[in-house]
Amino acid sequence: MKHEFRFGVHADYGEVRTFRCAVRERLETTGLAEAIVDRLVLVLDEIVCNSIEHGHAYRSVKDVLEVRVRLVDGHLDIRFCDPSCPPHVVREIDRLLVKSRQGVSPDSERGRGLFLIHDGLEDLEVRTGPGGVGLELRGRLRSGW
Repeated sequence: MKHEFRFGVHADYGEVRTFRCAVRERLETTGLAEAIVDRLVLVLDEIVCNSIEHGHAYRSVKDVLEVRVRLVDGHLDIRFCDPSCPPHVVREIDRLLVKSRQGVSPDSERGRGLFLIHDGLEDLEVRTGPGGVGLELRGRLRSGW
């Protein structure tokens, strides 16, 4: 079975709820278990919200963040693109995601979103987009959900 869904969301918190609902509705058509859909929606919400929160310095709310979800042979592959992200920010995100593998201090006010993303996705890759511009994050929903 193969399904591919593409979503675009403006970098605006006002659109995040609509994005989450659209992801949920589309994934429910695949017959995936509710727990898997919930987990994926949570991870995608964190990715999009982190991008909106930390990208306001370099992007307009009219910029579109792109998400692709592919269901192939029982695996959910995720691709997120922020086409406006500068290369130095991509490197910093990669560094922070590597650090998040160690967990988050219970006293920390920050970093839980990155930990959740890392915890939810395996084979996580962060790189610059085509032509050295933008962020591309790829991963696979962690099995066992």
